[in-house]
Order: sequence, then C-alpha cells, then structure tokens
Amino acid sequence: MLHLGDAAQTELDMQTEAEAFLQRIRAYPDDDAQRLIFADWLDEEGDPRGRFIRVQLALAHLPEHDRAVSGLRVEERHLLATHREEWEAPLRGLVSGPVFRRGFMDEVKVEARQFLRYAHEIFATAPVRHVHLLDVGGSLPAVMQCPYLSRLSALTVYAQHAGEPLARAIARSPHLAGLKVLHLGRNRLADDAAEQLASAPTLAGLEELDLSENEIGETGARAVAASPHLSRLTYLELRENRLGPAGAEALAGTDRLPALHRLGLSDNGIGAPRLHSLARAHDLLRVPVLDLAMNDLTVAGAQTIFARPVSADSNAVRLRELDLGSNPLDDAGAEALAQSANLMDLTVLALSNCNIKDGGMRALANSPYLNRVTALDLSNNPITDTGFRALHNTVYWRALHQLLFSAVNVSLDMRKRLNHKYNRPLRA
Repeated sequence: MLHLGDAAQTELDMQTEAEAFLQRIRAYPDDDAQRLIFADWLDEEGDPRGRFIRVQLALAHLPEHDRAVSGLRVEERHLLATHREEWEAPLRGLVSGPVFRRGFMDEVKVEARQFLRYAHEIFATAPVRHVHLLDVGGSLPAVMQCPYLSRLSALTVYAQHAGEPLARAIARSPHLAGLKVLHLGRNRLADDAAEQLASAPTLAGLEELDLSENEIGETGARAVAASPHLSRLTYLELRENRLGPAGAEALAGTDRLPALHRLGLSDNGIGAPRLHSLARAHDLLRVPVLDLAMNDLTVAGAQTIFARPVSADSNAVRLRELDLGSNPLDDAGAEALAQSANLMDLTVLALSNCNIKDGGMRALANSPYLNRVTALDLSNNPITDTGFRALHNTVYWRALHQLLFSAVNVSLDMRKRLNHKYNRPLRA
C-alpha cells in the first residue's frame, strides 16, 4: 500500500479543506460571510489571499470618498501585482481579462466555443458572475442554451454584429433568469431585436440594460417602454441609436419603468423638428439622471423640454443630473436653462462644447434656479474672464464645489480665483 509522506498528506488535507470552503462560496456567490470564513482560514495558514479577500470586500462596501479607500486601493494593487499570476493560473488559456472582485475572479472574457466546452471547469474554479462572450456567431443559439449561464448575474456580448438572431437567442434562453446586467452594445440590433428583448419574461430581473451603438428606432423604444418585464430596470443605456424625439418621450414617460434612475440617450437625434410638436417632451424631467448629449438640441429644443410648465405631481420633475454636452445651445439656450424653474433640484450639470459665450455664462451665473448644483462642466466653451467674473461674483451657486472649464480664453488670475472658490477639496 502506498503511503504519503507527512508533508504530502498535509498538503492534500489543506487542498481538501480549501475545496470545501470554495464549494460553499460557489454555492452562495452573493454571501460575503462565506468569503470571510475562508479568509479566516487562509490567514491561519499564512496565505496572503486571505488579506486580499478582506481588502476587496471592504472596498465593495465602502463609499468611494471614505478615508480608508485610498489605502485599501494601494494594498489591493500591491497584492495583485505580487500574486496575480498565481491566482489567475487555474483559468489561464481558458479565459482572458479576468477582473477580481470580493477576492475572486468575478468577470472574464471567453470565446463562445470555449465557454460551451469548458464552462464546468470555469465555474468549478471561480465564482464567476460576469461573462463577456466573444466570437458568438457560429455558436448561436447553442451558447444561449448552456445551463451554466444560470450562474451569471451579468452578461456582455459586445461588438459581435449579430443582429436580431442574438436578441432572439437571449429571449428564448431559459437560463438567464438570474441576470441583473445585460450589455449588448454594437450588435446591429434594430427594432425587431428590441421587441424580442422586451417580450422576454426571463429578463424580468434586469436592473441594467445597455443597448448602445445599435440601430434601434422609435418602434423599438416604444416596445421597451411598454414591456411588462422590465419594471426593475434602474439604468437603461441607449446612446448612439435612432430613437428620435418620440422614442425618447416614450421611454421617459412610461409607467412600465417605475425604477428607472438613469437614462442614456446621447446621439439619438432628439433635437429633430418633431420634438417641438410633442405634447409630453417634458416627461424627460421625470428621469433623475439624464444624458442628452450630442442630440442637436438648440434653444428651441431646450425650451420644449425644460421650460414648459409641468403638473404639480411630485414625480413630474425628478431630474438631478443632466448632460447636455455637444449640443448647439449657444447663449440663448443657456439663458433658457437659467430661466427654467424645472431645474431647481439639479445637482450636476454638464454643458461642455455648447458654444456658450459670456452672455450665456452671465445668465447661468445669475439664475436663482441652479442653487443646488454641486458639479458644473463648462469645458470647451468660448467663455472669457468677463463671463467667469459673473460666476465668481454671483450670490447664487453656493453649493458648487466642482467646476470644469477651458483655460484658453481665461487669464491666469481668473483661473486661480475660480479654482480657489469652486475646486477646493471637500472637508471630510
């Protein structure tokens, strides 16, 4: 009978015990308690992985501005620099670009054929929760029928140009009910694809849906807005599509997306002439975080969306963060914003590259409705000392503590004064 030496037996026992901990973590991937128990055991064994787990768990729960975060980030980087090769070794050759969260490989990129062949090994090695599927073309719809997809909380299929067949395969998969995040950017998805996704009951758990850089128009937007399955969505990203003003209005005004907090609509042609004939363009004010950058919005568009009176309903205006960057607003558009009482609860305002000059700056500086703005982006606008002097001397804007501006037309003295007043670090 073959007998192991004491050292070999000890090593085998440790591997067996470690595997028992890992089985619990894989079985309960969202339970931090299981990871902390394993970290305790690793600490006792002198394994630095235990400290790494603790550091990443702390970072996962601390607010970014907490004093402890910077030190933990330094320690995290040091541990990864020292041990990454060892910790990534079990999946080397099967996946790429692994991202560690809460102490373990959490996010990986893998070719669809590799995923179909080696999914068992991947999930037996690490509690992976987010997979980026690559080269899916020849593996559709088989990869979407893989039972191991049920282990995921996030799925990304980016730039595969797969079109409606991709959306159909996702909609028909019985294994995606656990998804909270779905990213399908740059896949040539059109209205029929949006309709497929909107009609899928298995996607009812989604909290974040990214359909950016596709070909979705008004019809697809209306399908998403009318979906009975997307009521948990908090973030919907649709930049660089073809929604138009009516599609944007439908998404912002629907009652089927009650949890929606952030809506990305940049580069969707929302400033088209049809905007001015819409009865409920101001429904966009219902979205707390709204991106309307690069939509050819002029002063008329700004007035249509932001200046119209709205009802006294407490949910009629919920807008808190607004990005209007790269729209031809000019001074008149800035004046329209400055005169809008609908923006009185705004805390973040981005107006980069909007051709705002000194007159528009003076109007903004003297607005009684922008008192709560804490962050203002005025970069790439031809504003000079004259305009910024009004902002520096205003009795409003008392909450502002982050100001971005271009220094090209601004004197050194004015730059110093603006930075001293508005860009000083917040006290902890």
